[in-house]
Amino acid sequence: MGVFTVATVTMEVVYDKRKNLQKYLSFVKDAAGKGVKLIAFPEQSLQGYLTNLFAYDLESVKYQYGNAETVPGGECVQEIVKAAKSYGMYIEFGMTEKDAERPDVLYNASVLVGPEGYVGTYRKVHQPGEEKQIYTPGKGFSVFQTAIGRIGMLICYDKMFPESVRELALKGVDIAIMPTAWPLSAVGSDPETDVMGYYYNLFDTVRALENQCWFISSNMCGKHGVHEFYGHSQIVAPNGYIQKKCGVAEGVVYHDIDLPGSIVEARSTEVLGLNLLKDRHPEAYGKIASQYSVATAN
Repeated sequence: MGVFTVATVTMEVVYDKRKNLQKYLSFVKDAAGKGVKLIAFPEQSLQGYLTNLFAYDLESVKYQYGNAETVPGGECVQEIVKAAKSYGMYIEFGMTEKDAERPDVLYNASVLVGPEGYVGTYRKVHQPGEEKQIYTPGKGFSVFQTAIGRIGMLICYDKMFPESVRELALKGVDIAIMPTAWPLSAVGSDPETDVMGYYYNLFDTVRALENQCWFISSNMCGKHGVHEFYGHSQIVAPNGYIQKKCGVAEGVVYHDIDLPGSIVEARSTEVLGLNLLKDRHPEAYGKIASQYSVATAN
């Protein structure tokens, strides 16, 4: 570990995974020239996101099944692995994963590959709208040990649930990567005033601060299906401050981070010197959670 450069991409996505793959590889090549060690791409940006999050679209379902790949053996996945090895870079990307043993089972997945090859996969746990009609949810949150630090992944809707990032933090995560397909509330809405943009930034900064870890989000942009996406991929420090942010258009931003120094600083001398993980009292929270579960079940 130490000081190294990370990057996050705001990307226009099409319903053609080969074209999306070529765009990945172009961004990765440019990032390699800047010495980047980790780059993040948006949710479902390999195949393309659902055409309509709130209405079942049979053609969209057919497309996802027809273009899904297994991990790590899929053709496009292997090309990304090859690029990661060639450039000595960790690459996170969002895709539709097909179960290797059950081809009728699809996952909304975030995949991490690196210089050593395939590292790991996260399957989206929290699924909004029509996602739950197509994808099988994941069963937990994993942290992957890499040469640059401990990396965990989440996807989009997950960040609206504080337990998601907290689970990673309790497992020792240094960098939480959040690929998203985060739309504006309506096509043509002003990104500067749209409430979905407010929520997006609020969750990114709060999740970083309350867990005192790095938080890297990567979002789609432009019109895709019936939605228009917010963009604004960003890199948030463990103190909750946004360090670098893309705009609404396609692009990439870079930032140098120090691990573990920045994590230690956030949990010792910043934020009034408060260590928000150490100061927890889970014995109290468990009682509340149990009572809530019983109340809602009844």
